[in-house]
Amino acid sequence: MDGQQRLQSLYIALYGSYLGKLLYLDVLSGLDSDDVAQEKYDFEFMTDKAFDHWQARAKEAKGKSKKSDNSHEPPQHFVRVSDLFSMGPGERSALKRRLVKDLSLSETDEERLEINLIQFDHSLTKDPNILKVSVIDENLPDKSPSRKSEADVLEIFVRVNSEGTPLSRSDLIFSMLKLSWKEAAVDLPGFVKTVNEGNSFDLNTDFVIRCLFAVSDLGTKFDLDLLRKKQNVEKLRTNFSQCCDAIQTVADFVQNECWCASSKVLGGYNTLVPFVYYAFHLHKHQIPNNQISKLRKSLYLFGFARPFSRYADSRIGRFIRDDLRPKPDRNVNNFPFDSVVRWTGYWEDIHSFGEKLLQANPILTLYVVQNLSGAKIHYRRNVRELDHIFPRSVLREKGFDEAEINNFANFWILAKGKNQNKSARHPAKYFADVEDSEMDRALIDRKLLHYGQFRTFLKTRSQAIQARVKERLQFSDKDFQLPDDHGG
Repeated sequence: MDGQQRLQSLYIALYGSYLGKLLYLDVLSGLDSDDVAQEKYDFEFMTDKAFDHWQARAKEAKGKSKKSDNSHEPPQHFVRVSDLFSMGPGERSALKRRLVKDLSLSETDEERLEINLIQFDHSLTKDPNILKVSVIDENLPDKSPSRKSEADVLEIFVRVNSEGTPLSRSDLIFSMLKLSWKEAAVDLPGFVKTVNEGNSFDLNTDFVIRCLFAVSDLGTKFDLDLLRKKQNVEKLRTNFSQCCDAIQTVADFVQNECWCASSKVLGGYNTLVPFVYYAFHLHKHQIPNNQISKLRKSLYLFGFARPFSRYADSRIGRFIRDDLRPKPDRNVNNFPFDSVVRWTGYWEDIHSFGEKLLQANPILTLYVVQNLSGAKIHYRRNVRELDHIFPRSVLREKGFDEAEINNFANFWILAKGKNQNKSARHPAKYFADVEDSEMDRALIDRKLLHYGQFRTFLKTRSQAIQARVKERLQFSDKDFQLPDDHGG
């Protein structure tokens, strides 16, 4: 058994109440020095429901382990920290005897359990270096005007976390929003849950806040200083409902008109932010019929090139400010497709529809080719994966270049369960029982599934893929023929 397995071979999971929730503490100690350099303390918050769920799973796992001599699952039992704190020496001793019996612990494991219990008590009650507590205004009377307010405490919290960055900036933004806008604590998470139903966009609080900043013309950076002005918080509050409507409009459009239900396939949810800004300014947030084609091509162009996977703050903000923000001489209904083409050329050096564009996001390329949407998968073995048609390991042995091996024309999308069974089998043998209709849909020519024809296969399939994607998304060479470049 290796060190990691021994580290997990026995532990007691201890739970405790804190502010109405359950604090999870996983204490690992009593291990050989070769296995672990230091004790590990892992904290999480859990609800009563989650606690009951894990307790039930532990009992189920224990039942299975008794039936299998080869089970390596560690024995588990969950105890509330609040219960441990209330126990006297006799009660803790009784707990230990019960766990030894229930978990069928060996003498060595029993000793380790005893050390875990002692370490728990020492860490949370006696060791001054584990938990440090600072009480703000401890010596001031309750009604003293000098006591810190909620805003002051949050300011301290923000400054401390800004230094150590254990939280994301969107978490800090959300904390500040909740202070001045109480409803945000319920409204925002509730909307996130609703908008993710029936798709795989996986939108989160981070995305909604970025969109909310954008439509409020506060930029797309998570700038904490902006929320120190009440008028900015009021802008966010005022625009929240319409911003949610715009997000839903874009989610519907991407699914219904672009045949995609996954932000991951599109290079991340940041790709959607400019389109939310556009929809926000439309009458009743409805996309005009004469803009559908331009909007679809713009979405896919950004999705293929993935310019917002890097420098999202500055790039999204620049595109919105220069090309989307309403101006007296700009019709807000017209989506600036020409500007999308210019920015894609400037940011990613992609100036035409071809191999370079499709290679930038091979997953999206193959989803379009195979007519997949990226919708939610219910059975884990059906999860879609990007798979090499000619196995990578064999191609490397034969001396092919990595650029050829990982060319989009050597990929197709395959269910996880089937991919695991495929391994490094010869492609001609693996695809022997695949129906012709499926081969045609994936643009895979059986006659070329031999290593001696690999480069011919790449060239032929690459051309076929480009033609199909171009036709399906209605791209033309004229789309990339611009009179001048867009710099900046």
